[in-house]
Parts: sequence; C-alpha cells; structure tokens
Amino acid sequence: MTTHKRVTGKAGIHLALLATASVAALNMGAALPAMAQEDPAADVTEVIVTATRRATSVQKVPYNISVVGASDLSTKGITELSELSRAIPGLSVRDVGSRDDASIILRGLSVDPLRASTLGDNGSVATYINDTPVTNQPKIFDIERVEVLRGPQGTLYGSGSLGGAIRYIVADPKMKFEASAGGKVYQINEADDVSYEVNGMINMPLVEDKLAVRVAAQYLDDLGFTDYPFVLTGPKTDLDFEQRTTARASLLWTPTENFEATLSYYTDNSKSGGRTGGNPGFSLPAASYPSYNYAANAGKVLGDYDIGLRFEEPYSMHYQLTALEMKYDLGFADLISSTSYTKKTGLGHRDQTDLLLGLGFGYESYPDFRSFTTELDDFESAVQELRLVSSDGGSFDYVAGLYYANENTFGTSSEYTPGFTQFIGATRTDDLEYFAKSDVLYSEWAAFGELTWHINEAWQVTGGARAFKLIEKSTECTALPLYEDPNSSAINCADSVGKSTVEDTIYKLNTSYQWTPDVMVYGTFSQGFRRGGVNLLPSGGQFVGIIDAQRQYAPDTVDNYEIGVRSQWFDRKLTVNAALFNIKWQDVQLSSLAPGNLPIIANAGEANSKGFELETLWKATDALTLSFGYAYTNAKISEDFTPVDDGGTPDDTSDDSFVSEFYDGTTLPGTPEQQVSLAADYTLPYSDYGLMTLHADYSYSSGITTSAEPIKNGSPNLDYAELKGFSQTNLSFGWEPMDTVGVKLFVNNIFDEYAYVAQQGEATYGLQGKFFIPIRPRVIGVSINKKF
Repeated sequence: MTTHKRVTGKAGIHLALLATASVAALNMGAALPAMAQEDPAADVTEVIVTATRRATSVQKVPYNISVVGASDLSTKGITELSELSRAIPGLSVRDVGSRDDASIILRGLSVDPLRASTLGDNGSVATYINDTPVTNQPKIFDIERVEVLRGPQGTLYGSGSLGGAIRYIVADPKMKFEASAGGKVYQINEADDVSYEVNGMINMPLVEDKLAVRVAAQYLDDLGFTDYPFVLTGPKTDLDFEQRTTARASLLWTPTENFEATLSYYTDNSKSGGRTGGNPGFSLPAASYPSYNYAANAGKVLGDYDIGLRFEEPYSMHYQLTALEMKYDLGFADLISSTSYTKKTGLGHRDQTDLLLGLGFGYESYPDFRSFTTELDDFESAVQELRLVSSDGGSFDYVAGLYYANENTFGTSSEYTPGFTQFIGATRTDDLEYFAKSDVLYSEWAAFGELTWHINEAWQVTGGARAFKLIEKSTECTALPLYEDPNSSAINCADSVGKSTVEDTIYKLNTSYQWTPDVMVYGTFSQGFRRGGVNLLPSGGQFVGIIDAQRQYAPDTVDNYEIGVRSQWFDRKLTVNAALFNIKWQDVQLSSLAPGNLPIIANAGEANSKGFELETLWKATDALTLSFGYAYTNAKISEDFTPVDDGGTPDDTSDDSFVSEFYDGTTLPGTPEQQVSLAADYTLPYSDYGLMTLHADYSYSSGITTSAEPIKNGSPNLDYAELKGFSQTNLSFGWEPMDTVGVKLFVNNIFDEYAYVAQQGEATYGLQGKFFIPIRPRVIGVSINKKF
C-alpha cells in the first residue's frame, strides 16, 4: 500500500598499476598446478557466517554470498551502504544523498524509476541487523561483519528478499572489558567548511561469565555540498547537510551453558537540510514562477552542484528498534527466538510548484504561484520468529521455523499554495490545496523450513519451503479543500477502505559437492516473493481517469537458477568464487503515477535477469593482498506490457492512452551491465615508528538507465535518461604508532570524478524542478582511533 504523496519518488588509466598487478596475480595463479591442498595452511583467515541460520564457514555456503569483516570495513573506509557496493560485485547502491534512502539492487531486480524519492528502495532486497528485519539503512559502525546474500532468499528470509538480503552482524557484548573512541575530520571538495564524525564504545562485564553490556554511539555532522540559489527566502549553500546520531546498547545474559539472551536497543536520529543534486546550465526564464523571484535571480546560471528549487526540502527521521534474541541448546538442536519492536517517524517538506503547474488546472494564471508539501510518516511493527536449528553431525540437518509480523503505517500529506486562495477570491485561511491520509495494517504468518541430506561426506542436497499468508487492510482519504470548501478551514475527507489477502508457498532446491576440502561446486533453484496490496485512490476532481486496475496490485515472484563454485588454492592463498545465474521475474511490481500525480504500485508483465559474478582474493605475500571483483548483469523486460485506459468509452479509441508502456528488450533501470572492483593492501615492514599500511581501491560501473519506460504515449519520456558509466579511486595511509592507536589519512574519489547516479525528471517537475544526482566530490580527511 502506498501513502499518496504527490511525488516521483572516467574507466581510464587512473589505477593502471593496480589493475596490472591484479591481473598479473591471476595469471601467476593460473600457471601453477590447479590443485587444492589436502592439508591447507591457514594463510587466509576462515570467515564464519550465519546466513544459513547456522554458523558455517563462508566457503562452505552453497550459494553466492559475500562477507566484509570489521577489519576490511575499516581499511576500505566503508561506513555507508553505498560505499559497500564498491567491494561487492553485483550490488548496485545509488547514493542519492542523505535526504532520501538509496536504491538497493542485487542481480538487476529493479524496474522502479531511479530518481529522488522518500519512498526508499524498491523493496527487492531485505535488510537485517542480526536476525531482525529493519526498514532504515543503518550506519556501519561497531560491526563484526556485513553479509550480502545474492539471489532470492524467500524460504528463510521471507517477503522482500527477491534479489537477496543484506545482514549487518553487530558486535555483541563480551565477558571482558574493552572500549574505544575515535573520530574523523574531512573536507568535501565543494563544501564551505569541514565535516566531522565522532564515535565511542564501551563493553563491560557486570557479572563474571554471566552478564555483560555493550554501548556504542556515533555522531555525524556532514556539511553537504549542494547549493539552492533560487530559494524564495534567499539563497542557501550546502543545504544537503546531514546531522545524525546513532546509538546501540546491548545486554548479554548467559545464566547457564545452555542458554543465552541478548536484549538490545538501537536508535537512529537524522536530519537533512535538502536534496543532493545539480541542474548545470539552467537559468530562470522570464515567465518563471513566482514572478517576483525572477528579478532577484535573472541571469544566474546553475553550476554542477546547484539545484533550482524554490523551497528548502528538509527531512528528519527518528528510528527505534528494540530486540530480544534468545537461544537454548536442547542438545539435539538450538531453539532460537527473535522478537523485535520497531518505531519510525519522519517529517519532510518538498517543493511542489512545478508539479502543480504541470497539471493544467489553472495555477499558471497566478503570476506568483508557488507550492510546497508537508509530509508526516509513522511506522510501527512487531515481529516474532521461532527457529529450531539442528546440531551439526549426522546424515540430516534441518532448520524449521514460524514467523509472524504485524505492521501499522500511518501517513499524511498536506499541500499548500500560498496566496492562491486570495487570488481566486476565496476566504480560506490555511492555503491547503490538497490533503491525503492513509492508515495501513499489515500482518504476515509463515511456516518455513529447510532439510539437508548429507548423502556422503562430499555431497549434500537441501530442500526448503515457506508457506505464508499475507493480509493488508488499508484506510485512506484524499481531499481537495481549496476546491471543495474554499471559504472555510474544513477538510471533508471521506475514508475509503481496501483489503487484500494472499496465501502461497515458495520452494528451494540446492545441491553441492565438495570436490576437495577447498573446492565446492553447487547448483540452486530458489523462489522469492514480494507482497501485494491496495492502492487507495480517490475519485473526481483532479483524479478523473483513475481505473480499477490501478487500485490494487498482486504479489510478484521470481524463479532463480544458479550454478557456482567456491574455491581456495595454493594453501588458501588464493580464493576464487564465481556464479552464473538466470532469474525469471513474474508480475513485476513497479512504481507508477495515477492521474493527479498520485504514486501507485502496479504490476507489469515479465522480466529476466541473467549474469555472472566473480570474486578473487590473493594473499600474494605476507605484506601484500590483492582482490578483484567482476559482475556482468543483463536485466531486461521480457515481454510487452502496455495496458490502455479507454477513457470510459470502450468503443471510442480516440481518447485512449497507455497506463504504462513496458516493451520487450528494455533494460531495467539502475543496474550497470558491468561492474569492476580492484583493491590492494600493503603492509610496510615494521619499524620503530610503528605499523604502516597502504590501501588503494578502484571501482567502475558501466552506464545505466533511470526508467524502464523510455516512451510514454508515443513520445519520449522526459523522466528517462541514460547515465554514463564512471570510475572512482580511493587511497588511504594507515599508521599505528602503538597497538592501541590508529591514524589514517584518506582521499576518496581522488580524481574528483563528476558523474550522475540518478535524476529527478523534467516530465513531472519541469525544467526548474529537475536535477541530476552526482556522485560525491573528492573528500580528503584524517581519522584517529584509540582502544582501551
């Protein structure tokens, strides 16, 4: 169910030496005997993950999973989800600034327009902190590791994991004292001043071997780099700033050897001043709105990091998550309970001037017309999951569980047109032109399980299923107060009610064969789903033309076929993991607009995504480590889907128009066809000055499109754009003068590349309201951390 806000939601030679070194490394590896060792030395540390709901070496997981540990996160300077995509082949995260959630895409599963939006990503990738689902995009700090699971994870992770899942595994309390404090100061190339971040952590045992607490907190003051020269109250600089406070407290209780419980509280409070973007070359036309703003700004030309909006667009968010995770060792299995309660509130404002002018309802007759929207969102959810996970050993392993979720989403959108009331001779005093309210109740019940048969020591087969029932009840009203009652302050908002229920079962089949202790091949068939719902839409007024098909949408599903290899060679000095996949996507859910520019979710036809993913890690010497990643993704619409609105006259085709236009062969938006990542880490010989390390990484993404609809009603879609590919290079130098102190100098985007990752299009928001969203300019900084 959607809350009806009227919105639309260089590769060169910069790192040639690093690339040459990595390729040479792979060639050297190929020249050696292609044999894994029977008694490998532990030259590369074994990484344990819990993605399969049991602790397993990442090299033994029979599907494509990537993991980035705490040390690598620190070395690479990864503190945001968008930065994580530099290290994970096939993960596309388009950073659209602090004002909006980034779009997260795995394996090309996206048809949503790639644009600025408060609606977040397209919901095809599930996000977790430990075993708890989350609806925000957490900061990466005090993290043990991040696990990225590629491909549908429906049996174990449920709705929303069509493309995969991302799990943030936090550092749990320990039965010993430890603490740390640190921070960083950095200068963004286009910012007027420096930004900074501070963090701290303390871990204390309260009762020996029984009770421990861990508290971690972080504050970020990022000054931004986008200017708003045309704001009606005067020009604003660096308006896309972010002020964010994040904290987490965890209490671990282990009263016996068989039982443990962890109670945690996580809070995330953020404030952003506006959107990130640029509309270079734009200047106000003489016939601009409001007219009085032209005299003050005539002749001004916007630069690369300037936006032409008339109003500031701040957004503030308060997120709270309370979770209780308990585990009891029954001997034959672990009984695990995960309980969580989430509350999220958000308040934002947006410039609506160009959107309303484009509707053709007479607003353009008022020379000083301007408009803005205030939006309030309130989300609450309670989730309970019980799992029984068998102990290791024997011919069979299993995971069985029950899942329940209950969500309530409430939102309002109020649109104001200052001065327009008086212009039309009405007496209404609040300038309220549009109002919408929605209240959505969603519940989900599921039973799931996976059973693994170890046919012998080398060969296993796993089957899994998830049976679920989804219920959504929605209540909404939409009103046009300025038209319905222009001479009072009343809001006549009649509720409309909708309900949808879905029951279904999805399946998984996987097999793997361990050729040697260090080489495993696997094949997987897995399904995923995303819940459907109701679009509650009004009738009459600006909304004439809404058809019944736009009032609800069905679940979409995927079938994933995958084969791969996970391997380590030459005493585990070289790791090579690769996968081939083919995903068939049915009843694709997409973001669209109904008449009156109301956002809705609609179903399209079918799409297909297929590709190849490769990850390598080579510990060339004790001092030098090289890594290389590559992903090829071919994601396209696989059938024509062009539903038509007959305008209420089935026999007269002259007034027909396309509701949507999706054509076979159209590339899905947001996913680069090719992604490349290279990294090198070198540890200098230890000296009297301490330990020193050098890090360099390079990433390249090929071009993308911003929409799956290049054509709208026979004409080019002005919200469709083809964005060029780009590369980015980062360098850092680390120094540890003593075991407990670390200092790092870093430069991100060292060549100050300028490229776009998304846009707010002209079709809906006009020439002044449109903008492109660039990558972050060069950042130079220093960080220091102290352990106690």
